Amino acid sequence: ELHIDDTFQVPGVGAVVSGQMLRGHITLKTPLVMGPDSNGRFAPVQLKGIMNKRVPVAKASAGQSATFAVKKVKRCAFRKGMIIADASLNPRACLRFTAEVLVLNHHTTISCNYQPVVHCLSVTQSCRVVGMPDGPMRTGDRSSVEFEFLYRPEYIVLGARMIFREGRTKGIGQVTSITYMDGECIKLQAADTTPTIPPKTSQKGEDPPQTMQKDGSKQLVDCTAPLIRPAPAKSGVGGMEASAVVASECA
Repeated sequence: ELHIDDTFQVPGVGAVVSGQMLRGHITLKTPLVMGPDSNGRFAPVQLKGIMNKRVPVAKASAGQSATFAVKKVKRCAFRKGMIIADASLNPRACLRFTAEVLVLNHHTTISCNYQPVVHCLSVTQSCRVVGMPDGPMRTGDRSSVEFEFLYRPEYIVLGARMIFREGRTKGIGQVTSITYMDGECIKLQAADTTPTIPPKTSQKGEDPPQTMQKDGSKQLVDCTAPLIRPAPAKSGVGGMEASAVVASECA
């Protein structure tokens, strides 16, 4: 899935698009679609070549900046914010989305019908606030806000970070739900990010090491604990015996 940042017209090559690979990988033989257009539709597309850092490559992988030479498509058909993705992903455009936002700076209050410019990945478009369940917001407030694109549908990734601004007003947030043009709504599920450490097991099914106590019982040995060696006792004659013990251990 490539998110388009810029377009070019190269003599002898045709339309070339550049952007960031968000996930997966794309090759010349991968069936692809491009979009969304002004109506929110995606059209099939074929590639002539792939380059990464001005070097021709066989495929582009997630996290790379890549350029695609496209067959039989004019440059005017592309714009910033569109994507080129595998057709099996079945991408869809949306007009409305909800984000959990934090207002960093605003001189008054933010309420419904407020129209900031939203930046989300490569998408940049003016939006209108259509829903605020917790009421108007001021600087420092955090709440869920529903936005609606003013001009055309866009492809939004669930869970993506977003920024909205208008003059000196600034805010950040994360997309928590998307309402597609067919009315379907998907929401971001809260994931448990607590790290879990698996218990240490011995190899080949062997029992963990044990030590024998004075009373005849056995105690498990913690292999992860640091080994602390007791310091040798000092003698009263200038520490000669202690030095001898330390010298013998070093040998």
